[in-house]
Amino acid sequence: MKEPKIMVMGVGNVLLSDEGLGVHFINSLTKESLPENVELLEGGTAGLELIHPIQDVDFLIIVDAVNAEDEPGAIFRFEPDDLRILPPQFQVSFHQVGILEVWAMANVLGKAPNTLIFGIQPKSLEMGLELTPEVQVVLPKVKELVLQEIHNINHMGEFIPHKHN
Repeated sequence: MKEPKIMVMGVGNVLLSDEGLGVHFINSLTKESLPENVELLEGGTAGLELIHPIQDVDFLIIVDAVNAEDEPGAIFRFEPDDLRILPPQFQVSFHQVGILEVWAMANVLGKAPNTLIFGIQPKSLEMGLELTPEVQVVLPKVKELVLQEIHNINHMGEFIPHKHN
């Protein structure tokens, strides 16, 4: 069995404090010893330019800020299909072209990878280069969750099955 290609992508705008949490996350993940089949991508606010890189992978794990009107630092795990059952106030992206639009475009082209999103509720979207303490403190937990997913993909060939309530 050939190793699946896995991409972990962090998106967001680092100039807007917690909005840039995905990029900060990728920067912290570069310090980890990752399997050779894992590629890291700092997506920033690139939008449609991200279609090409995601078409070449089997599994895509995205880390981004999401607005679920929840406590700052709350972590959400979902797949694109889960959006049908999420509450209407759940806003997946703060960017002009959201990562889900990029995924949908790749899907239309027949090249969307299996995708999992870890969304974190931001506290602040004000101008600033630093994450708020409420968001900073949950990034190690998100890292642990992402590393578990990578392990599961490499050993079971899929994301960790998720339980619907």
